[in-house]
Amino acid sequence: MDKTKAIQIIDATLREKGFEFIGPGACDYQGPINIHGKKVDIRISIPDVYFVEKARAQLLDRTQIPLETLAHVESEDGICYVSGAGLPLDIYQPGQAVLRILAEVERTLELSYRGRAGQEMIDEYQSYWRSSLSLRIFLPKSHENCTIDAFSFFAELNNNPLFIGIGEKKELRGYTTKHASPAQVWYFSRNIGPSNGITAPNSLAELEIWLHGQPLPPNTNWGKAEKLLIERGTLVLAAPNAVVGVSLILPTDLKTAMRRGSIRATKIREIVCRKKHEIMLNIYSGIWCSMKDLASRNYMDSASLHNKSIAIVGCGTIGSHLARMLVQSGAGVDGKLTLFDNQLLSAGNIGRHLLGFSAVGERKAVAVRNELERLHPQTNVFAVDDDALAKWDILKRHDIIIDATGDWNVQSSLNDGFLNERGDKLKGLLHSWVFMNGAAVQSFLNLGDGLACFRCLKPKFDGPWRYPAADEHNEINLQPATCGDGAYIPFSVDASTMAASLAARAALDWAAGKPGKRLRTVVVDLDRGRIQKPVSPQCSAHCPACTSSRETN
Repeated sequence: MDKTKAIQIIDATLREKGFEFIGPGACDYQGPINIHGKKVDIRISIPDVYFVEKARAQLLDRTQIPLETLAHVESEDGICYVSGAGLPLDIYQPGQAVLRILAEVERTLELSYRGRAGQEMIDEYQSYWRSSLSLRIFLPKSHENCTIDAFSFFAELNNNPLFIGIGEKKELRGYTTKHASPAQVWYFSRNIGPSNGITAPNSLAELEIWLHGQPLPPNTNWGKAEKLLIERGTLVLAAPNAVVGVSLILPTDLKTAMRRGSIRATKIREIVCRKKHEIMLNIYSGIWCSMKDLASRNYMDSASLHNKSIAIVGCGTIGSHLARMLVQSGAGVDGKLTLFDNQLLSAGNIGRHLLGFSAVGERKAVAVRNELERLHPQTNVFAVDDDALAKWDILKRHDIIIDATGDWNVQSSLNDGFLNERGDKLKGLLHSWVFMNGAAVQSFLNLGDGLACFRCLKPKFDGPWRYPAADEHNEINLQPATCGDGAYIPFSVDASTMAASLAARAALDWAAGKPGKRLRTVVVDLDRGRIQKPVSPQCSAHCPACTSSRETN
């Protein structure tokens, strides 16, 4: 819709509702809405007639709503009438869109009159603890009433403080950490919120009053909180509805005396307690930042890879993307993720690889590990820049090996090792490959449970695949690349990421104890690919790899 026409429609709609234009923006108005049968004046600003940028609404006179507790209003942007999911509006009906915004503002404020204000404030309670630096907590969440000792530190880059970290250690990989001090995290099983007339405390005295109204975990009390804060510690309160923290802003003379040791510890507490109404607080809004929590947000606990030991063989076009996906699914957190690849990244790899130009000439396994460590400081990844097949003793110490090479010889060799020498720990071998020059991608999981092995999918070396994902009579087109690049098979990067995604899904299903169909296929090129339904193949009587082991059994 034409922008000028949209502004005219918005103007007519708001004027009909009793609003008047006040500027300075093209769509800045003020006027009345009805809340609980009473007129309440608001200002509405519409900075974007396509409604990509949210319209803002603010109360003009707070006394028009005589409620002690009014939720959704005290934010910097005025009335919070939109949830995190957003408010879908029809840009081709700007008048109706504005009316819907007004309706949502009225509904939001009406909640306070219906007795929901207290609960609404508890739901949004963390937004009332505003701070210039946030707390980033690198400890795992807990749903039990308990306390955890930790450290607090300022995390900096280039002498610029970015956030306050809470973790088991005083260091954080990738950051300069300063001003480390003790911290405690108090885990609450019930919600916290305003208490004794205090929304968010500003002074030590208010904190004491506020804390007495909270559902404290066992073995915690005001005395322990006060002692920690006086010792320059940080107290973190982690509840289901909010994660907040506090520390003391001590007077300069008292800090100087403490630093010089010219005042006894017992005297310090006496002075602080005497001046608790004057001693202000740093209050913090906290967020969970442990890799375990970030990775498990999108999965049920049973589907996470966080406690699995995983080896990826091949850090190329499939393996590099797969490694990142697995880390984002919890691999390398409590468990172990090991990358195997002895090749260097070439310039020709960049078109399909996770890594960019700055990594050209580096060992792929090492460079991918470094990239994953940049993803999150708690990522625990190991790189082996050697021939994986020569390191079978290391490979078989993992729970599962994922072959991302797409190389027939490597696939066959890993399959043979899994069949004949996997030991007690290794439970699965997962292959992922691009089929027929990018026509499709496939993954295959072998759990050594009597079903087919990888070679059962193509038992005769010169014969056909049992479940081909493309026409095998259409030869793979090998195009020679630059010298040293070897043979290059052209296909687009979406095939690489689809193969990685297929393997990641299979790994998650395996971790959840529901491996499902072992052979999975996704067609990439709709003209050349062949659809294959997911299947769990039976062993082939002609398989040269597993026939002997079946006969022995």
